[in-house]
Amino acid sequence: MSRAELADAVNSSLDRLYPGRDMTAQYVDSRWVGKLERGEHRWPSIERRAALRDVLTAANDARLGLYSPRRSADAMSQPCALLPEAATSLADSRVDDSFITGRPDAVEVWLRELHHLTQQAHPYVTPQLGIKVRRHLEILDQLQSKGGRSPLASIDARLSEFMSWIADNIGASDGGSWLDRSQRRAGEAGDQLLGAYILMRQSQRALDDGAVRAAIELSRRSLGHRPVPPRTHSLCLTRLAEALATSGDDDTNTVIAAARRALQLAADDGEDEFASHCDLRYVAAAEARCRQLLGDPLSAVAILDELLAGDDAVPLLDAGIWYAYLGECYLRDDPERAASYGMSALDMAGRTGSFRAVRASQPLAIALRQHRTLAPVRAFVDAHRIAVIGR
Repeated sequence: MSRAELADAVNSSLDRLYPGRDMTAQYVDSRWVGKLERGEHRWPSIERRAALRDVLTAANDARLGLYSPRRSADAMSQPCALLPEAATSLADSRVDDSFITGRPDAVEVWLRELHHLTQQAHPYVTPQLGIKVRRHLEILDQLQSKGGRSPLASIDARLSEFMSWIADNIGASDGGSWLDRSQRRAGEAGDQLLGAYILMRQSQRALDDGAVRAAIELSRRSLGHRPVPPRTHSLCLTRLAEALATSGDDDTNTVIAAARRALQLAADDGEDEFASHCDLRYVAAAEARCRQLLGDPLSAVAILDELLAGDDAVPLLDAGIWYAYLGECYLRDDPERAASYGMSALDMAGRTGSFRAVRASQPLAIALRQHRTLAPVRAFVDAHRIAVIGR
């Protein structure tokens, strides 16, 4: 079928599968099908996926190459159903010709298991997860050495980026090298979306390391990638805003406003593979951080208090970082309260197994050392030291 024919068939299937409902908002056209083919849409709405399975006689979404956005709020809180045959790990399989020819579905089942690794049923990051992903990447190395990189480079890029994320969350030192590998593989695959996302991540890492100028350059480069979905574009803008604020540049307000405008174009059906978590609340937190960095802690506190007290559940990984930022807002006038928020950040770190909140609270711990005579401050500084070095 042509793209237009497939679009017509999907629209007819929508009406057939959902009788009595007005499915006009779910209708697709040839341009949408083109984006699906190019990988710009990776997780359409549940209705569109059902229609695609119906038209293309696919048993499941995986047969169509469709996977839900990883590390999203839903992915971190919902268990991911596996194909039955994927319950037995293929990570220990011998990688030779029989791996491919022995079972026609072997590669698909294996890739399905790789997908499962990124869909954790709870937001707790463990070193064991990294060990398993690393083994899968070793298998990818072997497969690519046998048959060239082109078909597997994009998969390798995604798993390498995920390995970098794991490393950053468990406090390992090789997160940057995994991200560099992901960037190389994304370039080989011509993956513009992942390329933009990686540059954004590299900008974030540069900022964590105090390399503000590099962070600004990397975030600006991430914005040069086209086409990317609106949420990814918004995410890259928040990184630029934070880097500019760290440098003292008031242009951050303009950049944050642009990030909000980008979100107005974002779809609500989860089609953004990487930045589904970037919503108005995420941008608001970025604005709070920028205001605090620019010397306006009162505004930052008002925003963060509202975010943390809202009715919507706050992702624990984000909450830990936001508590660390709140602590910095109280450094000058209320060190005991700053230490209290620092302890909340460490609590979130313990509940998620993520080192990111520990790292985010490092400036707070350093600044509070001069107030160690205060019991709450001493408790936080000691707890932070233990979280970093284990004693």
